[in-house]
Amino acid sequence: MARTVKPLTDKEIKEAKSKTKDYQLTDGNGLYLLVTSRNTKLWRFNYIFENKRNLTSLGTYPAITLKQARAKKDELRELIATGTNPAQKKKDDKLQAKEVEALKENTFYNISQKWLTSYENEVSENYHIKLSRALKNYLYITYEVDGSKLSIKDKPIDEISRKEIIIILEALKNRGVQETAKRTAMILQKIFRYAVTHEYAPHNIIFDIDLKIVLGKSTKVNYPTITEPSEVKELLEAIETYNGGYSTKMALKLLPFLFVRSANIRQMEWAEIDFQAKEWNIPAHKMKTKEAFVLPLPPQAIEILKEVEANKMSAGYVFCSDIYKDRPMSDNTLVYALKRLGYKDKFVPHSFRAMFSTIANTQLNEVDGHNFSSEVIEACLAHKEPNKVKGAYNRSSYKNAMRGLMEWYANYLDEVKNGVSE
Repeated sequence: MARTVKPLTDKEIKEAKSKTKDYQLTDGNGLYLLVTSRNTKLWRFNYIFENKRNLTSLGTYPAITLKQARAKKDELRELIATGTNPAQKKKDDKLQAKEVEALKENTFYNISQKWLTSYENEVSENYHIKLSRALKNYLYITYEVDGSKLSIKDKPIDEISRKEIIIILEALKNRGVQETAKRTAMILQKIFRYAVTHEYAPHNIIFDIDLKIVLGKSTKVNYPTITEPSEVKELLEAIETYNGGYSTKMALKLLPFLFVRSANIRQMEWAEIDFQAKEWNIPAHKMKTKEAFVLPLPPQAIEILKEVEANKMSAGYVFCSDIYKDRPMSDNTLVYALKRLGYKDKFVPHSFRAMFSTIANTQLNEVDGHNFSSEVIEACLAHKEPNKVKGAYNRSSYKNAMRGLMEWYANYLDEVKNGVSE
């Protein structure tokens, strides 16, 4: 005759005290409460499946009440009746949950962010910021194509198809931003290469896409610039008349003499300026080449910097934001300033580099020009020499020549501004 088990009561469970050894309080039908020597109370379900005894946990008391424990026990008994082992189902559910979690971790967003972090030391700080913005503006958004929506942001990277990539790139091209589409394709290629390397994806699907067919033939984009003396004179005079913010005006006045990239002039710091050596020491993380760069400062640049120093608005940045003194001026400040001066679509901050390069190369070995080599011109522009040994040698051997060329060019601009028109 089967032994009758008296069901537990809430009062009995609540008043159960721990002993020196663990003991059980049985509720019946395989359900019991294990009271441990550590004063914890654990629900257990003991059952037989395929002639083997099994044990599974149902949680702890009081988080799981007596009523809830009985309900869970009844659910498991129903599973057993259908031929399902509760313990095995529990393992399968945990495995499935891990797989779902893994899919969440393997999303394009997560992998692209890991790539972005790993790529930080490979590029300049400014370029890294641009990459982050490109991801946000072009690859984390939802595209609408033929009435349907497409987004790869939260999709597992190994489930993204070539067709989806092509749709995104074609959507950008159809907006009239073909160059943006091409840069986006390059970013995607780097992300998928990273994903394959770290085994987040089995194959770099970008390699299977003929970008020439999808995006068309590449066309080189040249920045607009000015090189005719009369037009250079007009530009320099226009800068003198600029009536916007002080930092913006002084940055505009300095840029023609130094012709660095916009990010460099905006993020120039007082700690980088060596007035005694007349040099600007730009750290590697601010350079596109990821190599520290020393730019000689001609007297005209020193004079402008001394004036800014006398009216210093920030102890950190030379040209700080008009609003936040602990930050550099924003990306578009100089672009908008040149537009205000009437140079919309005619001249941008980067154009000062093209202006120097064209004039310096044109005036090379001319009667009233200079005799510094094209290699010195490239060195002043901080263009990277493919041969690392040669590049290191050039930076050392061209130091005096760079200063000579910088001073020649600064004097040339002064002569043009003061009346030379031909």
